[in-house]
Amino acid sequence: MVDLRYDILSIQERAVKRKAEGHDVINGCAGMLFEDDKTLCIYEDVNAKIEKSFRHYLAYPSVLGSDDYREGVLSWLFRSDKEKIERRFQVPFGVSLGGTGAISMAFSHYSRKNAIVLLPDIRWPNYDTIADQCQIPFALHRLLDEKGGLDIPSIRQALETCLESHDTVLLVLNDPCQNPLGYCLSREEYERLFDLLSEFGRKVVLLLDLAYVDYCPEGFLFKETLLSRKEIPFDCLVCFSASKSFGLYGLRLGALFGLMRKEEDIQPLLSDMKRIARGTYSCANNGAMGPLAEFFSDKDAMEKVEGKIHAESQRLNTIGKAVSALLDDLGIKHFPYKGGFYLTFSMANPIEFCKKLEEKDIFFAPIDDSHIRIAVSGLNEKEVAELGRRLSR
Repeated sequence: MVDLRYDILSIQERAVKRKAEGHDVINGCAGMLFEDDKTLCIYEDVNAKIEKSFRHYLAYPSVLGSDDYREGVLSWLFRSDKEKIERRFQVPFGVSLGGTGAISMAFSHYSRKNAIVLLPDIRWPNYDTIADQCQIPFALHRLLDEKGGLDIPSIRQALETCLESHDTVLLVLNDPCQNPLGYCLSREEYERLFDLLSEFGRKVVLLLDLAYVDYCPEGFLFKETLLSRKEIPFDCLVCFSASKSFGLYGLRLGALFGLMRKEEDIQPLLSDMKRIARGTYSCANNGAMGPLAEFFSDKDAMEKVEGKIHAESQRLNTIGKAVSALLDDLGIKHFPYKGGFYLTFSMANPIEFCKKLEEKDIFFAPIDDSHIRIAVSGLNEKEVAELGRRLSR
């Protein structure tokens, strides 16, 4: 059972409370992007659409979302390659409550089949909670090998083991800028992974959680690999998060869509997405979806936001490298940071260590029994220096 006292959002609540009480808090817990002045990073051209237009979208929306929102999300992710993607694949699409909602929809869809979720050993802890809530079993593979690269042999072994007792494996890949490591697959690793999955064909479904795709220094390598292959014999599901892309954390907006080959698989997925929505939250946040669809149709606004995201990605990279250097100086073993909101270090008894850190008003997140995550997205360079002083005491 997950200890929700050390769920990331529970820790965040304690950090916010301490700060409100006047304490000098270093909050490296929740995955939200903050400016150097500690205000939430805002994308003005997105927010302007919401402030101007949300009143126009107070009616119930379509359960699966509007056509304009669908077109906008796919255009944002695939840019000029959108039409190529739609020519090659069937693309069933549904709006969701954030990226978490998209993952939950996918897990719930496969819980009705003889399927199992395959997760990496170092992962966002909420995957476990979602699997438990959706009543679908999960297994683990080792994410990184001894050289620090994607452990393809471990994935192969885990897939073979899972398929001994299950018809389908839903392999979760959180890339790029993996939460919690900040790891990004290389193009060569994608090729090797696609080669492996092609051997299993339709017995394996790749679930790509690309919440942090806009903050990857190397670009959208999954898309490049997808379009370079002559054949993709396995299906993909993709989870999009407007929370991370546009700072809309509290509005809960995302999407789940498929990159699939068989027409007969499309309707069951769409029907399940409708069933899940109607049986849990009814429909998505139309006051966010409508304005965001308007944003996607505004070329000038999109270009401005792209520019700001690029600048924020570079700033994140600077802070992440500074934290990495600090941990090196302190002799704390950590994983290589390649981009995005997070990095992770190793520590025995992480919950006890985080309790001691909270006594110094440092809030990090234990993610399993030997690792602690730092959300560099919540820090600035001044706080990194202060972090070094507090950790050295």
